[in-house]
Amino acid sequence: MHSTRGLTRALTLAVILLLLPTLASAQQPVRIAQGFASLSFLPLWGARALNTFAAQGLTVTVLNSPGGDPAALAALDAGDADLAAVGTESALRAVAKGQPFEIVYNLMSKVTLEVVVAPSLLAKAGVKPGDPLEKRIAALKGATVGVAAVGGTQETAARWLAAKGGLDPKADIKVAQVGSPVALQAALENKQIDAFVLSPPEGFLAARSGAGTVLVSLGDDFPLLADQPYLVLVAKKPIDDKTSELIVKTARALQAASTALVAEPEATAQAIQKQFFAKADPGAITSAVKAMSGGVAGGGKLDVQAFKNQLVFSKEVGTNFGKDFDAAASQNDLWTNSFVERAAKK
Repeated sequence: MHSTRGLTRALTLAVILLLLPTLASAQQPVRIAQGFASLSFLPLWGARALNTFAAQGLTVTVLNSPGGDPAALAALDAGDADLAAVGTESALRAVAKGQPFEIVYNLMSKVTLEVVVAPSLLAKAGVKPGDPLEKRIAALKGATVGVAAVGGTQETAARWLAAKGGLDPKADIKVAQVGSPVALQAALENKQIDAFVLSPPEGFLAARSGAGTVLVSLGDDFPLLADQPYLVLVAKKPIDDKTSELIVKTARALQAASTALVAEPEATAQAIQKQFFAKADPGAITSAVKAMSGGVAGGGKLDVQAFKNQLVFSKEVGTNFGKDFDAAASQNDLWTNSFVERAAKK
């Protein structure tokens, strides 16, 4: 039965890939600067693993930026990259400062962060993962939350969540700078922290080791976070005809990968794991892909309501861009669907 199911999945994935345009004889390079090597940039990992860039006549180079999103956007601005894959807030900050960027593709349409807590915290609070959201958040009172960096995205999300649950975001949780996901996992296992905030597959890994449980999935538990451009692809304006065609081809490659990620998450996860995470637990990669595949189902499309949600969330967490953005008025200036729509027409 398992072998038959596996063969069916493989054939389905093969059919998806056969529907791609014929491999072009001359390959055109596309350089994508990526702010950080998170699996949340799911369409990029999928497109590279399934080689959907090649089907569009493209040879992709992903430039991982040690300096995070600002470094990725700097590479784009300097002409060292054709596109930048970054968090939306980073793009908005840059545009607010006058940098000529435009968001051209929605890479992840929901916040992927999860709050992972130690079993001891749940036992102390008398809380289970299936309890009402408010009760789950209340369990964080007095907790020490480990983060990669003080003042970063993880701390911001933790304090926002505390406030949503009626806690004092400054007094009711403590924050400890720990470092990388590996260090955070170790700190949770050694009871140095009570919780951390990271994207999949970290929750799966903590649960497998017995060190933690996913208490809250931000993108699943909050409608505001379930529909917003969390990670995006950015281009530098003005966009000439040559760059425009390059963006359309890139969008097609990402859309093809997204189709496979939604239709066959297990097979696509296996391809990603084998090529990029050979030492990782295959189950962890599969779990992460399944958890996040809904965020790529829109094929890169952006919309006014999603941008409104993004701006509301930014305001709630206290982000000050130094400029007011209007989701509707900024269409075809700050963000556009023109390339995604052209790509979808094949």
